[in-house]
Amino acid sequence: MSPKSFRELVGAPPSTATTKDSVLVIIDAQGEYADGLLAVTNIASSRPAIASLLEKYRATGGAVAHVVHITPEGAPVFTPKTALAEEFLELRPTEGSTTEFVVPKQFPGCFAETTLRAQIDKTGLKKVVLTGYMAHVCVSTTAREADQLGYEVLVVEDAIGDRDIPGATGEEVTKMVLVELGDVFVTVVKSGDIQ
Repeated sequence: MSPKSFRELVGAPPSTATTKDSVLVIIDAQGEYADGLLAVTNIASSRPAIASLLEKYRATGGAVAHVVHITPEGAPVFTPKTALAEEFLELRPTEGSTTEFVVPKQFPGCFAETTLRAQIDKTGLKKVVLTGYMAHVCVSTTAREADQLGYEVLVVEDAIGDRDIPGATGEEVTKMVLVELGDVFVTVVKSGDIQ
């Protein structure tokens, strides 16, 4: 008998999402993860997957949260006033958009001392679709926070990533994060599953 997830054991069905019934949350898709000390190993595949999802949400007028990590002046990562701190050009919010909002954050969790919850609640939606970086820090923390706040949480496996850390490659870290989160807190999906 193959093992069952905690979600299966308690009878929690897998979540599904569309661009109209969920908020796309783009977590820290900034230059740091392409060219900085924290460069993720799968940027060449995850970055276009995020961009593709963003285009789907824009095409239907879906809600999008652009979460951007902020660090103090002179920090070695996400260095302010450099390309490392900037959201990837192709992901930046459309000027004048009423469905996209930017959420600055200073902690791993996107809900910690930010406006994210208030912004999501304004939409009236109860599902969040998480993308971005790093899987084991900000994505994982945000997924757990969102679950505790009562949102249905989906994590897009091909639109997240991580870096090599002591003891594991970026791919291994990401896989383990998805296994952990998918056991209890989230439904793991592919970008093509969101319509």
